[in-house]
Amino acid sequence: MTTLEPKGGKLYLVPKELDEISGISFVNDSLLVAVQDEEGLLFFYDLTGEKVVKKYEFWKGKDYEDLVVVDEDVWIINSSGSLYELKNFNNGPSKPNVYKTVLKEENNIEGLALDKINNRLLLAVKDVSLDGDDKEKDIYAFDLKTKTLNTDPVYSIKLNEVESFFKGDKIEEFSKKILKAAGNANLNEVFRTSALGFHPKTNELYVLSSLNNIIAVFNAEGSIQRILELDGKEFIQPEGLAFTSDGRLFISNEGKGKQANIIEIEYED
Repeated sequence: MTTLEPKGGKLYLVPKELDEISGISFVNDSLLVAVQDEEGLLFFYDLTGEKVVKKYEFWKGKDYEDLVVVDEDVWIINSSGSLYELKNFNNGPSKPNVYKTVLKEENNIEGLALDKINNRLLLAVKDVSLDGDDKEKDIYAFDLKTKTLNTDPVYSIKLNEVESFFKGDKIEEFSKKILKAAGNANLNEVFRTSALGFHPKTNELYVLSSLNNIIAVFNAEGSIQRILELDGKEFIQPEGLAFTSDGRLFISNEGKGKQANIIEIEYED
């Protein structure tokens, strides 16, 4: 298992209004757009100046979990599986197109990514998949041309496969302690997806779990190649993941009583 640490100790502290930061995506390699799950606001964070340079409201409500930039547009997902398409978002606020899917609150959708090769968005389940199978967490595809959701999963995170990477490792025992405290009898919930994204060079899919602070890396065939562990007190609660065009990896963390942040981390392709 590979351990990922903050790059050179560098992290970007974000203002209190982003304590609930839940998703990030790059507008360009120095400008991030972020969403937090309590308000329908977009925040534009400049890495060079280390500050929010603008923000605007796109919708009322809450539970916005992730977002992704697609050309001149931005797509936002809420926990019940509704998608919000904001056209030409760089021009300022406008009324989004809203697409409801068969996904519900119990599925708890937290991850959204662009699959550029297949012209689709990927929506990741945190809790329950559509088929109710509690041994895996599924990822579904939303076709950007037809604006429809494929209810057959395109990736499945098999929990026993994730567990197999930790046999004899301290993190497995840590997981069991968490699950025992929660009253989970089967001790099998070691992974809860919070974000995902494709590496721009390798096209591997990186899937982040806020539980146990790990990333599962999938190949094009949908198999887990390796598990990466996020190490350091700066990883308070990892909720967002994004790559720059040259493959630099950034993780955003909710504050949970501390100051929320965005971290660039070291890793090997």
